[in-house]
Amino acid sequence: MTGRLYHSGDPGYDRARLTANPRYDLLRPAAVARCQSPADVAACVAFARDASVPFTIRAGGHSYTASSTGPQLVVDVSAMNQVQVDPLSGRVRLGAGARLVDVYTAVAGAGRAIAAGSCPSVGATGLTLGGGVGVLARAWGLTCDALVSYDMVTAEAAVHTVDESGSADLLWAGRGGGGGSFGVVTELTLHTQAAPDVTIFSMFWPWSAASDVVQAWQHWAPVADARCWSTCKIQAGPGSAPTVLVAGVWSGADASLGAVLAPLLRSVGTGTVWRGSSRHRYLDAMLIEAGCKGSSCHLPPAGTLVRELLAATSHVPATLMSTTAVDALVGAVETASATAGLHLVTASLDALGGAVAARPEASSAFVHRSAPFTVQYTATWTRPTLPGGHFDAVVRSLRATMTPYLGNGAYTNYCDASIADWQNAYWGANYARLQSIKRAVDPHDLFNGPQSVRP
Repeated sequence: MTGRLYHSGDPGYDRARLTANPRYDLLRPAAVARCQSPADVAACVAFARDASVPFTIRAGGHSYTASSTGPQLVVDVSAMNQVQVDPLSGRVRLGAGARLVDVYTAVAGAGRAIAAGSCPSVGATGLTLGGGVGVLARAWGLTCDALVSYDMVTAEAAVHTVDESGSADLLWAGRGGGGGSFGVVTELTLHTQAAPDVTIFSMFWPWSAASDVVQAWQHWAPVADARCWSTCKIQAGPGSAPTVLVAGVWSGADASLGAVLAPLLRSVGTGTVWRGSSRHRYLDAMLIEAGCKGSSCHLPPAGTLVRELLAATSHVPATLMSTTAVDALVGAVETASATAGLHLVTASLDALGGAVAARPEASSAFVHRSAPFTVQYTATWTRPTLPGGHFDAVVRSLRATMTPYLGNGAYTNYCDASIADWQNAYWGANYARLQSIKRAVDPHDLFNGPQSVRP
């Protein structure tokens, strides 16, 4: 390797082994390989294969189930973080370790934009490979829909370029099939679009209106003008008043936003407590959505972003919720908010539809094209001594409460080790094709994890 291999006790090891979630800080890999190039990655894969050493792959380190760390070898590509925009084609090339905030900054600097998420320190590779739900998804599609090609180290420890011309099946799998099943991705190329000015808006209601707001939002958001993306959040915590809000991004003309929001506002019987909107350049809007600026957009040691203790799981429903289901969701969040040690429990409903639904479910590995929205259940806490499993139980209880209403569907980027029949939950009818691709490129299952595609 040209990069650094950290063993336990080496200077820098205790920093190199950390993920984005401090709840996993007690995990101590045997070694962390900080790769600098695809050749470094290939050396790691060859060693792990020949010596039968289990390994995990890390880019951003945001896996909810600690899939980016483990007891043996961690192949860390975070240092391979270059971002280059081609001024002629408008395409952007990302090193596998590129963080989303750096991608946003680079493409915006070239007058371009991509549709992606809001977490600034998340790895753009994992985001893309799992689908990529974000604030411009309804207008432009998922992040994976912009994927043109990628480079990957396979089980033969060789670097292959995956594109439509020679590897159409693997390109299909890279658009929503998740990371870590077929090889180690070292670089991606994505389409970009001209960077728009956008309007950010938000509205709050009293908690007594929570069920009415969720009900109105779910009927409005997935079928609104595709240039309008929104999220509906219901959240609560001990000692603080529960809140319900709708926030979003509008990429059309600022003056048109009122007409787009009007059907939602007419449907909610109780008036808003607060309502506001503001117009921004693309990059400024993405930073506002991320809630950061400058060094506060990066985790240490590159920046000052605070790592958050987090437990999470998800649903991707096939249909809208009934009135009974909406009431059950609101009640479950309120009940969960009394959990000892909890900081905040949230159910975040993020709108789909628009350009996401315009593609057939079999057009990419991301199967939830016709879903109206995703639901992410999260619990945060501030005392590192509290066991993470205590808060896993909180979010999994929310999922269990809602499964009779929402089904078993889930989003692979919000992975949860407890989901039954996770193959079908994440990929549905597309899983069979993913298995076929897995058998062709990794028949001996070298690249494996608790919820990776099985050959």
